[in-house]
Amino acid sequence: MSEPLRAMMIGAHPDDVDICTCGITKRLVSKGCIVRFVSMTTGNAGHQTMRGEELIKTRVAEAQKSAAYLGATYEILPFDDGRLTPSLEARETLMRTIRNFKPDVIFTNRACDYHPDHRATGQLVQDCSYLMGVPAICPDTPVLRKTPTILYWADGFTDPKPFRSDFARPADDDRETLFHVECCHASQFLDWLPWADDHVDLAGKTHEERVEYLRSTFNWDRGDVDEDVLACLTRQYGAEFAKTVRFAESWQVSEYGAPVSDALKELLIGLD
Repeated sequence: MSEPLRAMMIGAHPDDVDICTCGITKRLVSKGCIVRFVSMTTGNAGHQTMRGEELIKTRVAEAQKSAAYLGATYEILPFDDGRLTPSLEARETLMRTIRNFKPDVIFTNRACDYHPDHRATGQLVQDCSYLMGVPAICPDTPVLRKTPTILYWADGFTDPKPFRSDFARPADDDRETLFHVECCHASQFLDWLPWADDHVDLAGKTHEERVEYLRSTFNWDRGDVDEDVLACLTRQYGAEFAKTVRFAESWQVSEYGAPVSDALKELLIGLD
């Protein structure tokens, strides 16, 4: 019997990977795959009032709750939110993390992004990609003898180059999963992001009122299938089906990783 596929989702903060990969995570877990979430930072700057250990403990608990809901495990690395750089320390910490898990595929963000932590995370994954198999680098951790496939999740940034959708799958049926994951990360989606992005202060509101506010903004979203993703869906499923999709998860294959195998492709785009 073949070993189950091992997928590692690497993000900058303790909610990034859950939000960006909840649909494919749900599918992978349902197919018997092993999924590990990794946050490069503790998320200790992501709140308008909470600070220090209180915020770290809150975000760790939220991350573990989300991971348990999705059937994954969560590892949070000890770097400061808002201060992550592609340093040797961060690279070697991530290197050991990847080698210890031995992923077949890594999902992460591209290195072009508005947030410096996101950019650093994408760069760190690139920096680790070849060195995963070099024994003289981090010699205390066994090297990987097989390079993982590396997939970038979708973004809207165009400088220096737009995201390219190589694979995409419908995510309409994953919307409630996504909403539940957002609710798991209450400090972010019920506190911080309404305050930071929407300029809405929910202080003093009950939990139920905060969830109601999140639901109202969530339901306002009319879809994320742009021309590039639509073309990808059309290639994979045909035009008639593609036109019915409002929400999708899509991925760009990184040139720094291994090619996508037939088995992985089926997991990414299969509809069973």
